[in-house]
Amino acid sequence: MIPITVPNRPFSTDLITNLMLPDGIFEISLGKQRINAYFKNIGVTSTASSKIFIESASDPNIIVTATTHYVYNLIGGASTLLSWDIDITNASIGTHYISFIVQNDSGRVRIIKKIFITNVLFDPTSKTFTAQTPEGLMHVQFKDLIKPKDSCCKINRKNPSRGKYNEITNPISLLHLFREYDKDFVFCPQGYLPHNIEFGIIPTPPFSGQYGDLPFQDPWWKIILCIIAVLLLAASAIAEAVGGSGDVTVSSGSSSGDTPNCCGVKAEGGGSSYVAAGLAAAAAAVATAAALSDARDPIRRGQDNTLPAPGEITTNEKLDVLINYLEPVALGKPFAIGVKWDYTRFTTGDTYNYRVNETNTNVHILSRYEIDSPDIVRAYRDEEFIIKAKFYDADNKLLSGGQLFVQCFLVGTGGAIEGEYRHFVLKDDGIEPDEKPDDGIYTGRYGFGSEERGLWMIYVIAQDINYAQPDMTPEEAAKIIGGMVLTHQLTIDFSGGTCSFVPDKHVNVI
Repeated sequence: MIPITVPNRPFSTDLITNLMLPDGIFEISLGKQRINAYFKNIGVTSTASSKIFIESASDPNIIVTATTHYVYNLIGGASTLLSWDIDITNASIGTHYISFIVQNDSGRVRIIKKIFITNVLFDPTSKTFTAQTPEGLMHVQFKDLIKPKDSCCKINRKNPSRGKYNEITNPISLLHLFREYDKDFVFCPQGYLPHNIEFGIIPTPPFSGQYGDLPFQDPWWKIILCIIAVLLLAASAIAEAVGGSGDVTVSSGSSSGDTPNCCGVKAEGGGSSYVAAGLAAAAAAVATAAALSDARDPIRRGQDNTLPAPGEITTNEKLDVLINYLEPVALGKPFAIGVKWDYTRFTTGDTYNYRVNETNTNVHILSRYEIDSPDIVRAYRDEEFIIKAKFYDADNKLLSGGQLFVQCFLVGTGGAIEGEYRHFVLKDDGIEPDEKPDDGIYTGRYGFGSEERGLWMIYVIAQDINYAQPDMTPEEAAKIIGGMVLTHQLTIDFSGGTCSFVPDKHVNVI
């Protein structure tokens, strides 16, 4: 038997920012995405050279671009990351299964893993997002967003003559269309961080007793909210870039009457804008997750503290959230964030309420990370650009192998390469160019051509992996959240001006 397995749930990356979506959940409104999975050799010796491909999906409307990967001599204990392009535009919501085949001269093994698919819709009339899951409908209104004190949109848009698209009332619809790389795209959303949010859940079906089902019987409801926050920011930024209004997703205004301002992420267009979009969306997701606590979902805590009378059926649940940003939102750092939330349970017999006012801390952090890459690459000598990175968790323990999803983004800074954009994955699998598996050194390479001479900015972005196991209870699995950015390239503060958005290094290609 071939000793290769897929230890964790496969995860989605979008084709706009190329980052993992919150908790790796697949989103129908994005249409085409990439499915990624770590394959691990659980044996003690190296496997024979194997070919790995996707055999099928449980939903025939999950369209996989047929690709066969060849993995040579995967060392015992090592994990390697493989990816496929998929289109879920017409897929159904819910839990689905992907069948992977690993085959070599000794035979073949079938590995079946589940994925989760949701669908986010936007109603421009009510300015309400609706997320569909098998366990219920989640309706969300962003009543207020934290906005930059000094907007950069009017002065920074590179191509204002692209035309006005005043008919754009639903920026979510643009996500399906915004696929091809556009050097003129300038990232400049009207709002960055959620401030005042109202969301409700209509369970499917209504339930008796104290507790309803978790979405997909695995993540918390707040993860769906994180996905919506990411889509809101990306979609509104794209709507703004093509001449629409990035404000169309915000409803009536904050109930607090006191909305702070934040700095603005300055991106000059092209590659810089794509990296900025990914990191800003990641900041919105991690701020939402931190405010609502990884440990237990507010909906669950509300259910804990509102016991219905015997015989009553819960028909609706509502949560009003007001987020107070106590410290700058620094990706990969343990920033503090205050939150007030008010949970209401509606039953066939009564209404129940529970309120919380607390301070939480971002737990998706690194204590430090190190990057080793050349300062100069001589393209005329066909020198390869090889980059290595090490990442240390909150306890200063070196992370390795399949614990992280790591990518390098290269952005051209001037001349013929200004706005150009390249990205590739870094792996710790012992397969060239990586030297040794599971030693905590994630390695990747890129071959610059003579036409790519110039100065490139380097961003190495790491995200955590959801390591929940199939034998965990839904409550246990829900406490493990993946897809949050751990590296420190972006800080959103509340002093105005320009946000701290800096590359990790530079490389000069000559």
